[in-house]
Amino acid sequence: MSMAVTQALAEFIAGFPADRIPSPAFEAATRAVLDTLGVALAGAVEPPAALAARLAPDLPAGSAVWGQNRRSTPAYAALINGAAAHALDYDDVQHSLRGHPSAPTLPALFAVAEAAGRSGRELLAAYVIADEVAGRLGEAIGAPHYIAGWHNTSTLGALAAAAGCARLLGLGPGETCRALGIAASMASGLKKNFGTMTKPLHAGLAARVGVEAATLAGLGFTADDSILDGPLGFLTVYAAGGPIKAEALAGGLGERWQVLDPGIAVKVYPCCAETHRALDAVFLLLGAEPFRPEDVEAVEVLVSPVGTPLIHTSPQTGLEGKFSIEYCLAAALLDRQINLATFTDGMVNRPEVRALMARVKRVWHESLPVGSGLQDDLRSGADIPLVKVYLKDGRVLSRRVEEPKGDPKNPVSWDELLAKFRDCAGRALGPEAVGRLIGLVQNLRDLPDIRELSGLLAGSPAPLPEAAR
Repeated sequence: MSMAVTQALAEFIAGFPADRIPSPAFEAATRAVLDTLGVALAGAVEPPAALAARLAPDLPAGSAVWGQNRRSTPAYAALINGAAAHALDYDDVQHSLRGHPSAPTLPALFAVAEAAGRSGRELLAAYVIADEVAGRLGEAIGAPHYIAGWHNTSTLGALAAAAGCARLLGLGPGETCRALGIAASMASGLKKNFGTMTKPLHAGLAARVGVEAATLAGLGFTADDSILDGPLGFLTVYAAGGPIKAEALAGGLGERWQVLDPGIAVKVYPCCAETHRALDAVFLLLGAEPFRPEDVEAVEVLVSPVGTPLIHTSPQTGLEGKFSIEYCLAAALLDRQINLATFTDGMVNRPEVRALMARVKRVWHESLPVGSGLQDDLRSGADIPLVKVYLKDGRVLSRRVEEPKGDPKNPVSWDELLAKFRDCAGRALGPEAVGRLIGLVQNLRDLPDIRELSGLLAGSPAPLPEAAR
């Protein structure tokens, strides 16, 4: 591996001119901000965010804690807002990262941008850069990291958050190298915790790491300045013995943008992204040839036998249900919809849904590869149905879905994204505030001071810059 990888990436993070970031990348970043703020506001009252908030001191002039009418230190605000953004598992996904790009990065960037009085354009540029780091890290470290049990959102997200925060703080390449080095030693997160409050905490921890690592580096704190390189570097240690693609990390920086290719997937269901293809398939079957839950003899669904995040086959809680293909498909068949109300402990434990769950069977096809541990492996099996529903009258209904709704290749419209935002944000804010938020985010690139937006998110006025007092 070239010893120049960390340095090349740091020079890009610190020095790539914002005016060379293409306009479509700014537009994609704006969509990501809107979606993330919406799901975070909905998640602000959920236990992961509410309990994490108990750790944080109240600071009247601090960074906004979204939807909780309070402020705290930038690091604690990032922690709480990151946990809120990931609390419902309704936040966006990026295939190259094999995880969630925005929940670990945007809360960190907002906290730092607010403290430093940065503009909306500067925040968006930092997000594009952070997302670039996240996606490239995912491509460089490969599938074995995820299959081994690491949660990429947390491990790789921490470095991405540090990269974006370093840019917002104006750190030079050397300081940025050290910020990455600090973050690399703080990064963690295990898939074993999927289906518990600790899973969304992963995003909050990554966001906090980003703030703290960049801040420490700016203060002169030292770390290895080639943390991504060599046999003891982050990539080698965390790749779980798999091949490392260093060229994916530093090659062609500024030419192809992760935020556009592969792009960012918007979730239309508040559950693990690995359920979404199958859910789309079930709803398409129900729409084409309606049948009743009691008509179902059995359901077969393709699930990779290696590395899947769908670790709960018999969930007992709403959080576990988000990572259970058995529950998600049973609920879809029974309720004809999947929404925020689907994932409560009571809904998961309904006798009728438990009976239907018992009829859902995971299968795999011998012709399919087992490479990523995700349903990306299904793309090579063009003729293999994703879902088969066996009915008691002898009919067998099957459906294959290549790209689920919300995927960059099957995107939600702006109006659909606005509808999701209103539904989510309306759980924490009134209609007038929701409307103002939409207007500010739509024009975020022209917003001179991010504190105008963060004040609305906190539910309290933002502290004025010194010059305005």
